[in-house]
Amino acid sequence: MSRKTIDRRRFLRATGAAATVTALAGCSGGGGGGGSDGTPPGDDVEAADSIQFITESTAPSEALQSIVGEFTEETGIEVEFTLSPLLNYTEQLANDLTSQSANYDVAYVDPYNIGAPYYTDLEPLNGYIEQNDYDYEDHIEIHRVACSEFEDDGTIRGLPYDCPTILLAYRQDVFDEYGDQATSDLGFEAEPNPDMTWSQYMEVARWITENVPDDMVPYGTGHMAAQHQSLANEFEMIQWSFGGTQLEGFDGKDPILPDDISAGFTDDASMQAAEFYQELVNDVAHPASTTWDWGGVAQAFANGEMAMSPQWHENSGLFADPESSEIADTVRWTLAPSGPAENRNVQAHYGGSSIGINAHTTPEKKKAAWQFIEWTTSEEIQYRLLSEVGGTPTRQSVYDRDDVQAASDQTAGESEYPNVSPPIVEGWDLDNIGQRPHHPDWLQLEQVIYTEGSAMVSGDQPAADTMQACADGFSNIL
Repeated sequence: MSRKTIDRRRFLRATGAAATVTALAGCSGGGGGGGSDGTPPGDDVEAADSIQFITESTAPSEALQSIVGEFTEETGIEVEFTLSPLLNYTEQLANDLTSQSANYDVAYVDPYNIGAPYYTDLEPLNGYIEQNDYDYEDHIEIHRVACSEFEDDGTIRGLPYDCPTILLAYRQDVFDEYGDQATSDLGFEAEPNPDMTWSQYMEVARWITENVPDDMVPYGTGHMAAQHQSLANEFEMIQWSFGGTQLEGFDGKDPILPDDISAGFTDDASMQAAEFYQELVNDVAHPASTTWDWGGVAQAFANGEMAMSPQWHENSGLFADPESSEIADTVRWTLAPSGPAENRNVQAHYGGSSIGINAHTTPEKKKAAWQFIEWTTSEEIQYRLLSEVGGTPTRQSVYDRDDVQAASDQTAGESEYPNVSPPIVEGWDLDNIGQRPHHPDWLQLEQVIYTEGSAMVSGDQPAADTMQACADGFSNIL
């Protein structure tokens, strides 16, 4: 990201010339003027007795709120939570950072909505980590790369906190009863597995819809294809697996971009991915797919409406709960299918976030905020949040515990910790995982993807026209 771009945007804000961004797109820009050099408050500074924490309304944050009284008992520091849906949280926090009001001392840092555009408004944490012997390297590499570091100089702006990841969920009962016949008819292994391709996935989904009785399962697959960020996330994973690009030179891997970047989408691989996705959603998937975001498709899968579906892995607890799921005993997980790309193998989509400190708050608040995020991201609290079926650990040391290893080998319905039943650690391998770029305008860029993608899967726009429209939309913003 160009430093010139950041400085220009600060100037526009200061002079009142910056365009107003709609609530739908969130607030995007280049940061609000910088905060501090990251030197931790000295011993002469006493931690504040209360701090304000803003976070997206996620299962980990709701679980954290339920136990945060223990932190207050240990430290005397009260933590007041503000939980909001993604775009509301983004707007509230972005406004606070750019105005330097410091109404929020500590923040959930979505790397795309907040981290990339506003990282200069987040306190550098390297000095805090060194001073307190915090074991940052215990966090698995993808979490550090995707959520904590937004510059190429190793500056750390947040500590890894949550880690939703798109994998593939499916129903074992359907394949136990019909898998052999599907395998025989199709000529390849029908039950989802890490070697399955997206083309095979579509064939299996179509076979199930046509051959399995509706009273067992009405559709082979369902998707998060509403005009929503969920559609962009799902298509991005497929596009990367086909070898396509959204930005020239970016393949879903290294999130830190060069200074000059241009639009992608018009390459042959992206065209093939778009044609595939349009056919999958239009002709094969549950017809309600174009009305579902990630929450809608998760509940539909839990209701038994499809046999297979790409899902954020943190829905595993929902699927495993017999009070909220009709298929609790039969849910299984595997890596998402692969595409025809030969140079990489994206079979998962990373969506995690970190927790950071507002660079514009007071030294007293910073000291208290550090204690909170140090406690929140510690091995013991990550383990507690896993037990509450809230968070999923980002620390390797939690996965090294005997009971967590045992839970990882069990099905979601059997496991004491259903969030580790999906093969997330395998999905997080850098050869398997895809992640979005750290671009300051990513909210607006991704809105182009799901707006044009929605027109495509709704049947209003051919795949080739959609990719060209995405390229044009990116070019206008870039």
